[in-house]
Parts: sequence; structure tokens; C-alpha cells
Amino acid sequence: MAVKRKFHKTFRTDEGCDGFNFQNFNVIPSTTAFRVMSLARAKETNASADLAAERLAKERLVTERADLRAILDDLNVGIVLLDQECQVLFVNRAFRRFWRISDAVAESRQSFVRLMYHGRGQTASSMSHYRLGEYLARQMKLIQAGKERPLHIRLTNGEVIQFRCKALPNGGRLLTYGNVSELAQQADALERLACVDGLTGLNNRRHFLVLAETEWSRFKRYGRPLAALVIDIDHFKAVNDTYGHDAGDKVIKAVAEVLRTHKRTSDIVGRLGGEEFVLLLPEAPLDKALAAGERFRQLIADCAIVASGRRITVTISVGASVARADQKGFGEVLKEADIALYEAKRSGRNRVCRFDPDRPVTLVAVAS
Repeated sequence: MAVKRKFHKTFRTDEGCDGFNFQNFNVIPSTTAFRVMSLARAKETNASADLAAERLAKERLVTERADLRAILDDLNVGIVLLDQECQVLFVNRAFRRFWRISDAVAESRQSFVRLMYHGRGQTASSMSHYRLGEYLARQMKLIQAGKERPLHIRLTNGEVIQFRCKALPNGGRLLTYGNVSELAQQADALERLACVDGLTGLNNRRHFLVLAETEWSRFKRYGRPLAALVIDIDHFKAVNDTYGHDAGDKVIKAVAEVLRTHKRTSDIVGRLGGEEFVLLLPEAPLDKALAAGERFRQLIADCAIVASGRRITVTISVGASVARADQKGFGEVLKEADIALYEAKRSGRNRVCRFDPDRPVTLVAVAS
């Protein structure tokens, strides 16, 4: 520590000084001055080093961000990073590709909603504008709540994209869009297995009834005509006994193909089980339902089926019924068509019968 030495001296007049008083005069030794200069130089050196370190840290951060961006751009998963106000901070290449947005749009730092609506304008999705609007609304609710529940959307190229949202500690959101097309295809295949009859490719009983309930709800709401045909192959047990079960399967598939090929686009066909089939005819009053039943009866009677080198001819019986306002559900429509089918069988087979609500036991044979 530098020591300041104090001198106090009074010079006589005869010593050449007229009594000047050097009281409290401060003198700093040369060693102290050197130390002060050294400290100053050290501070300047430290400041320069701090600036250099800060500059290096910034350069490293820029490099790391560039590396991270490159990594995210190489991913097959779409990535979108949002701030607390749902403004877009970053969009990777995968998201730009499947949502059909340009680099300029991706870098424009616009709101996420505007970004998604831009994709809607580019018809990136196979959804209608109305359904896509509903999808975006559900997506925004999940983003605002920070929930990770997945949403799926099918693109126009057939790819299925799964959306997920991750809430970040700073209040932002990390959005991911994964291509789950393969999983979706597997799910579709499983759904088809659950909905389609394995032998004929028609709707199975369970799925047919699901579709029928939709048409029933439409009938109850708008009062539009709705009819059902229940179809059964005549003497099918004899076919199995005579020609074998393989031939019986060919007969079932042949009848199913006639129904599938000659039904209207709006009609719904299914296999109830065994040799029994069902057709649901929207917008069909009773007369049109009976005409359709007769047309199918004639087509199958004229159909030649070859099995094991042998020609097999079969006929069908058909029961028809229509929906009425006093019925409680589609099950009653189906039950009445089944009753009409029973009457067609009892009356000699190879004919179409209708259910008459005024004469529920004695039914009317329409064709033979």
C-alpha cells in the first residue's frame, strides 16, 4: 500500500523563502505511480478479453443455431416453433414441403393461423375448406391449451400427417407434424377387416348396420324415402350338399358380385351372414324398391355359375319393406323386410314380397 508522506516546514526569510508554508503537501513515490498504471493497463486488457469472449460466444451461438436449423431441416418430421403470441419463429423444410409454403412465407414471421390458411389456399389438404376450417380451429385450441393430443389430416398426395403440440417453458410452442401414412394404411386395413365380409368383400353385418343408422337418422330428420331388401339364396343347402362347400362359396361370391355391380351408387349392400344379403335403398319408395328386387331376382336367375366344371343355376327370394314415421328404429325396417322374405320363401321361393303393415301376416307375392 502506497504511503503518503507529509512534510511540514517553515523556511526563514534569510534562506530565500519569504515564510512559505508547505503544510499538508502530498508527495506520491514513483513505485506507487507504477502500480496505478499497471492496474489501469490490466483493466484495459481484461475489458478487451471480455469483449473478445462475448464476441466469440455470439459467434458460437450463431453457429449452433445454424447447425440446429440444418439438423431440423434434414428431419422428415415437420417442425414449427411459435412464441408466446403464436407468432411463427421457425418452420423447417419438411413442413414447408407438405403444406406447400415458400421460403419467403416461412421466413415472414407471421401468425400461425395465417401460415396455416396460406396452406389452405394452396390446397395442401384433401379436406374441403369447411372441414379444414374445423380442423384448424381444433388445432388452435390444442395449441393455446398446450395439450399434446394428436390430430390427423390427409394431404392431397395421400399422405396422412399427425399433429402434436408441446408447451415450452418460456410459453412458446413446439409443433410437430409426423408422416404416419404407413400407420394410417395399416389402420385402414384393420378397419376394412373389421367392416368387410372376408368372402364377398361386401359390408359385413356390423358395418352395414352402422351405415344404415346414418341413413335412418337422415330419414327421421328430413322424411326422405328409405327402403330395405333382404335377399336369400334359394335351396343353398342343397348346393353345398350336391357340389361341395367350395362351389357354395362361388355361388355366394357370384350373387354378391351381381348385387355390387348392379346397385345404385347411393345404395348400401351387405352380407348378413350365410347365404343372406341386404340392400338399403335411400330415396326409394316402395314401388322402386320392389322394382329393384325384381331386377336383382331376374339377374341372378340368368347368371350361370361354373364350379368344378359344372354349371350351377340358383334363384333368390326377396323381402321388401319401407321406413315409416311410426317405427322406432332401422331394426324394425329390417325385421319387416325379413318377415316379407319369409313369406316369399313360404310362397314358393324365387319371388319378391313386400311387407304390408295393414296385413302383417298375409303378405303379397309380387313376382314368381
